[in-house]
Amino acid sequence: MSIQRVSYSSPRSDFIAALEKNGCVVVTGFTDDATLEQARKEVQPFLDAEGGTRTCTRLIGRSKTVREKFFSDELYQDMVRHFLNITTTNYYDSTPETHTCPPLLSISITMDTRPNTPAQRLHRDDKNHHARHTSSPSYAIGRDMLLGLFVPGCDTTVASGATRIVPGSHLWGDSEPCFTSPTGSSLVVDAELKRGEAFLMLGSLYHGAGSYSLPTGNRMVHIMFCCSGVYRQEEISYLSYPVEEVREYSAVVKERLGWKMSEPNLGWVDLKSPEYLLV
Repeated sequence: MSIQRVSYSSPRSDFIAALEKNGCVVVTGFTDDATLEQARKEVQPFLDAEGGTRTCTRLIGRSKTVREKFFSDELYQDMVRHFLNITTTNYYDSTPETHTCPPLLSISITMDTRPNTPAQRLHRDDKNHHARHTSSPSYAIGRDMLLGLFVPGCDTTVASGATRIVPGSHLWGDSEPCFTSPTGSSLVVDAELKRGEAFLMLGSLYHGAGSYSLPTGNRMVHIMFCCSGVYRQEEISYLSYPVEEVREYSAVVKERLGWKMSEPNLGWVDLKSPEYLLV
């Protein structure tokens, strides 16, 4: 099975269909060289000086370009709402009330991989939330609690450690996985990306970064994951971003960081939506 590539200007239904079928999709025409270069300049001072992979954590606060151009992108946020919103109806006596819990930012990080970095083992990112999965022939909304966005700062190839993914594995259960077909061929596909493209991936998809086999160079990728709003975030956003900076963020970023109460009663401070602390 191959990875579907869908143009940014395509109908939202095309992206939804690809994610439901394969667990991932490549977005062509997501961004441009100038925006990627600006993002690189913003994260470069924070990248660690040691190790095979350098990182810039707290990415949403450290790169305005990543925050406002990539994370806040309407396509990504539309997919986040579609797959991760939780809507329920509850009764007060005989009166029904319906509420939607919006998603939250789970983690944002730039990973800058260098030579001699080994491949990751294939895994699911929702392991951090102790997610349980039931094998299914088709997708149903509510199955996933994570949706990731990967924006590479360069072309990513097999030699530079492009992410290896197993299309369709988001529909597998929790038994030991087999990454070969009945005929013995590998089910693992290399998600090679061109500069300017992006990659959307559900948290239940088996994947892992490849090995960086080139003698020089690097592979920079900006990574963001949102989680359903009832789950604990991987990155503690409340401690990562100063209030005085959050005040200047866009409304959707504030909500994803948890600065808006989820009705009816989730995420309050002094019985009020925490937005009042930003005034």
